[in-house]
Amino acid sequence: MKHRKLEESEISAIKAAISRYIGKKAEELDFNNFLVLRGKSKNVVHVSSQVMKSLKNHKDIYSAGIHIGDLEEISGKEKFLPSLEGITLVSKDIEKNYAVINEKGEGLFLYSRDVFDSSIIELKGDGKVAVFNENKELLGIGKYNGKLIKNIMDRGWYLRYGG
Repeated sequence: MKHRKLEESEISAIKAAISRYIGKKAEELDFNNFLVLRGKSKNVVHVSSQVMKSLKNHKDIYSAGIHIGDLEEISGKEKFLPSLEGITLVSKDIEKNYAVINEKGEGLFLYSRDVFDSSIIELKGDGKVAVFNENKELLGIGKYNGKLIKNIMDRGWYLRYGG
């Protein structure tokens, strides 16, 4: 895959998506160590400074760094779709659109199940939410519809599918 630094429009798309969770702190993010890996799609990865330097000597690579999401064109506009690891990178700064669930809900969520209101300890926002356990550890991403959190992606995925 070809690799390159992010363009300003791509940085704007990432900031717009991440600001849903961390608000204005998205403007403070440092994008120096972010790359676009371009194959059939645009994968956004975060690499160390050392890896960034060594990539200057390579045009085509298979993979590098931590996959933090994908850039896709949706309705004629480029949008950033964060991966679970992308949300994890900013999880300590999440201040909106999140839910904290109890131990029972955590077990269900990590097995790709939905979580009912009775397992929700704290909820801020609606729609797509970052889901945490009681220890504020990120469990995944869900969608709250007013009655339950529908599981979109959870950390158990790595065990179930060998991700």
